[in-house]
Amino acid sequence: MTDGTATYTCAMRGKPESNDPVSQHEILGMQRKSHILMAFLQALLITIVLLLITFTLYQGWRERLVEKGRQAGRTELLGIRKNLFLLMGNQEMFTALFGQRLEESLAAGFDVSLAEVSSYLDYLEQIHPSFAFATIARENVVVDTYPKQVLHEVGFDLRTLAQYEDHIGYTLQVQQVTLDGPLDAGDDTSYLVSRYALHDNNGVWGLLTLHFNFRQILLEAGVEDVREGYTLFFTFVHGSDEQHFDWGEAATTKAEAVVMDLSYSLLQWRMQIASQGSWIEFSIPLLLYGIVGSFVSLGVGVFVYLNQIKFQMIKTRSRTDSLTGLLNRREFEKLLHQTCKEEESFAVALIDIDNFKEINDTYGHLNGDKALLSLVESLKKHIRMSDGIARFGGDEFIILFHECTNAEFCRRLFQAIRHTRVELEGIQVEVVISMGVALSEEGRQMDALIETADRRLYRAKLEGKGRICTTG
Repeated sequence: MTDGTATYTCAMRGKPESNDPVSQHEILGMQRKSHILMAFLQALLITIVLLLITFTLYQGWRERLVEKGRQAGRTELLGIRKNLFLLMGNQEMFTALFGQRLEESLAAGFDVSLAEVSSYLDYLEQIHPSFAFATIARENVVVDTYPKQVLHEVGFDLRTLAQYEDHIGYTLQVQQVTLDGPLDAGDDTSYLVSRYALHDNNGVWGLLTLHFNFRQILLEAGVEDVREGYTLFFTFVHGSDEQHFDWGEAATTKAEAVVMDLSYSLLQWRMQIASQGSWIEFSIPLLLYGIVGSFVSLGVGVFVYLNQIKFQMIKTRSRTDSLTGLLNRREFEKLLHQTCKEEESFAVALIDIDNFKEINDTYGHLNGDKALLSLVESLKKHIRMSDGIARFGGDEFIILFHECTNAEFCRRLFQAIRHTRVELEGIQVEVVISMGVALSEEGRQMDALIETADRRLYRAKLEGKGRICTTG
């Protein structure tokens, strides 16, 4: 039957009388946005991974350079440590030699004085400018000094020193030279002290003490040369003393400082060295790697994003009509073929513009395309999101209505769009369509349904413009 105003009932399986204003075209638009988002996320993930790899390699390279700098600092500190060992070994040796020389006099029954070894002390001062003065004490009281003007003058009682028990008492008990310090003299001067217990035929006779200027010792050890590029910090602890004597720049105690311990006799020193700036020197290759690596990572991310977008565009173009953006014939046939396998009821409607050739001849092909797009927009407004629409070729369109048990829904749609007006070159032109409908109850073979809809469309056009045919 062909008619423009038939009155079939609608059985849409619970669907409302009004139609959703969302079409398959909008679904495709949402899919395109989803594809763009996925492409962006994929590119972002790849970029982040590459940046992490670049950063890891950069950090590894930087850490190797830092370790190289730390190794250089460690070498400098080892040099200082070696020089200090040599200096303290010399101090120990000279103290023992001077002590033994004095003990020879004591064994012979002579009184002793530093004058006996003054020439040796002068020689010591020449080869070690750090030597400051020497004292001889008997019964813990200073009885002789060299030179005469010294920190502890004759008559000074050693027992008044805070460190007497640990520093002096211990030396008097052992048969060897002891070194400790640095000891603060209270006038911004500190001394490294070398002691030797003097013995006569009756046992301990007294105490020989040599004082060495601590700062001068550091100079002799090469500390000042090292401080041109590094900062140093020394902490000194004597035996069980809880008091620490610190020297140097406290800022050196930061985590990246190289730490080294030195133990000699009673000495317990902790030495720390750090670069004045950074352990790593300015490295152009490292800087270039960081910059180039970052740009390459970003470039790869952009390339992946653009490539994915291009791929999606190609994929979309293979599925859609280039002019209208609707599904193309091949994709629609896939959709219809899948629907035929399911149990739901549906309808297929084939639409053709009756006066399309007339519009093309009168207004040109560009305006003909404009008329097509106007019809497409009208179709989008009246079909549901669940429905599928495609350009079937030329001025033909095909619609798949899901959950449709009879042709009434198709008739109502046809009544809404049978006459669409579009402005062409300032003139309102009417776009008139015809429609052929096939229902799934008539068969579930895709080709047969399309052929039925096409036959009914042809029949509708034979009977005049603006017609719909649902039977025959």
